[in-house]
Amino acid sequence: MVKDKIKSLFKMFGKTNQDGANALDMPYNSFTNKLNQRGFKTEELILIAKETNTKLAFIDENNNPIIIFDENDLKKD
Repeated sequence: MVKDKIKSLFKMFGKTNQDGANALDMPYNSFTNKLNQRGFKTEELILIAKETNTKLAFIDENNNPIIIFDENDLKKD
């Protein structure tokens, strides 16, 4: 499940749910509800990747990144 992977990611990088809430600029309770029930938008996953100094990407079957999402994808056109 997505929530388990995000929790594992946070644990690997010493981050807490409060860090996640801060990264998404939302209250702690809203973040934990989103984590446990609703899921995340692509934009939110980009911010979580930024918080954990990681990348959000589609990779091919050989583990080569094909499309990488970053902060530039958050800018409005």
